[in-house]
Amino acid sequence: MKIIDKFLTDENFNTLKEDLLYNKNVPWLWSDTKVFKGDGTDTLVHMLYRDHQPCSEFFNKIHTYFSLLLDVSSWVRIKMNCTWLDKEPKVFGYHTDIEDIHNKTAKTAIYYCTTTNGPTVFEDSDEKVDCIENRLLMFDSSKRHSGQSHTEGPARRLVINFNYF
Repeated sequence: MKIIDKFLTDENFNTLKEDLLYNKNVPWLWSDTKVFKGDGTDTLVHMLYRDHQPCSEFFNKIHTYFSLLLDVSSWVRIKMNCTWLDKEPKVFGYHTDIEDIHNKTAKTAIYYCTTTNGPTVFEDSDEKVDCIENRLLMFDSSKRHSGQSHTEGPARRLVINFNYF
């Protein structure tokens, strides 16, 4: 596991916030499922890349900012997730982002766009990574993890989830 604070330059982070995160023209899809069907957690998702192709007009900006810094040879999936402030902390559900969890070469990265008290937690340890804006967390894609709802901070917890080789 690797954590990098201030992953993007201040200029790139502010541009990302303006052009993508707080842009009211970005289409978000609502789901009543965060991780597993019937988990009761409403979320918004904006898919940027899947099925071997970009699926958002904002993909090029994300690719430009992250591909070299992450040393990406191939994207698997990139998506933005948005969850809301909650009354009680709730672990959303431990999972892996890639179905073939035996593939040890795939990587997952989570880029935190907001600062909240909703960390990323791991099933096989007591490790947790705090949700701090402009922080990047990288780990092996076979590691079961979960986001956790936040009870303090801004109304929305925004992250960008990357799966790649």
